[in-house]
Amino acid sequence: MALRPLLLLMCVYLGLTLTGLHAMGALLPHFITIWSLSETEAGMLTSAMFVAYIGTVPLIALSEKIDAKPILLVGVICNIVGYSGFGLLADGLWSGMAYRVLQGIGFALTYMPGVKAISDRVDASQRGRSASIYVSSFATTTSFSFVLAILIADAWTWRAAFLLPAITNAIAFVLILLALPAAKPEAAPDGPRRAVLDFRDELRDPEMRGYFIAATMHTVELLGVRAWSVAFFVFAAGVYGFEPSLFIAACLAGFLTFIGMPTSMAGGEYGHTRGFAYASGIAMACSAIACAAVGFSVMGPLLLFAALVLIHNCFVLADSGALNGGAAAAALPGRRGAAITLMAFANAIGSFIGPLLFGFVLDISGGRQDPYAWGLAFMSLSLCVIIGVAALNSGMRHSGKR
Repeated sequence: MALRPLLLLMCVYLGLTLTGLHAMGALLPHFITIWSLSETEAGMLTSAMFVAYIGTVPLIALSEKIDAKPILLVGVICNIVGYSGFGLLADGLWSGMAYRVLQGIGFALTYMPGVKAISDRVDASQRGRSASIYVSSFATTTSFSFVLAILIADAWTWRAAFLLPAITNAIAFVLILLALPAAKPEAAPDGPRRAVLDFRDELRDPEMRGYFIAATMHTVELLGVRAWSVAFFVFAAGVYGFEPSLFIAACLAGFLTFIGMPTSMAGGEYGHTRGFAYASGIAMACSAIACAAVGFSVMGPLLLFAALVLIHNCFVLADSGALNGGAAAAALPGRRGAAITLMAFANAIGSFIGPLLFGFVLDISGGRQDPYAWGLAFMSLSLCVIIGVAALNSGMRHSGKR
């Protein structure tokens, strides 16, 4: 299959599987009210999806031995059950978390295995760039998730907002089943056979270790921000004297997610020419500075608040394509599946920590009606990103590439 049709197929597939990813974030203020949740419990409900993600990541390593296509199909089935079950049966924190777990399994088996599916079907020289384009499309597809959830919840009920992703995942299943050709994973080099979950070589490699830590901290920030952005904008609207509106807050969150697509692709392309680690480090440093300021800016002038929100969201995804492209390009021969699995672990760990950390700091600092609490919650994410930048720079220095 030619490169462009393959990338188009995989990006459309990714979009269909992600229509419900931010439905919880969009409707989080509603669930806090109807299920009487604290900020920590709201973080638990959001993060439950990514607990399962962490536990399911080892299955992604199967792509080292078999074609990624059946893994993608199993993941889509889990999404169908998880979203339809939540929409039809969830009635509180614990039942909601149970179906969020299924959604997490589906996310784990549909997102990062897509990178392996592409890598096994393109030339070695195109792997880093192809992975960057695929990962960058994540922002475009998920940006609509916020708005779709609110529109459907307003037109019908919040339950309908979770049934739509079940339908789009069914379409994705048919698309991959019929249109993605089979492929054979790259053979491992001659030498001792290694277990697919043996990451000793990857973690001994300073470059891969740096990408792993940096990707983890990037995802802590990204998912922490995405999970709480609608609630933050609703709070900010009240501070500045506007009528709080879930729809407007969701539209704003969707727009800010959407602009992450060109910045992520730009970061990936810049990394392709100047070095993926260099591009990632610059983007992460800028994002950390903006993130540290954006929460406290709600106490300042409206124009300053708006400017910092925009700047932060331009940089928060600028490193995504570069990080994943760099990891794909740096993978050891015959170990691309292991490298991608390691990066999936990074995404899973960060996705779990981010929303929960944000909610916990918000809770212990005064709650969602306290502007200082919002500032400290954003600051906690910023500190994580700084750790990621330091780890990436250290890894590149010890690998002799900086």
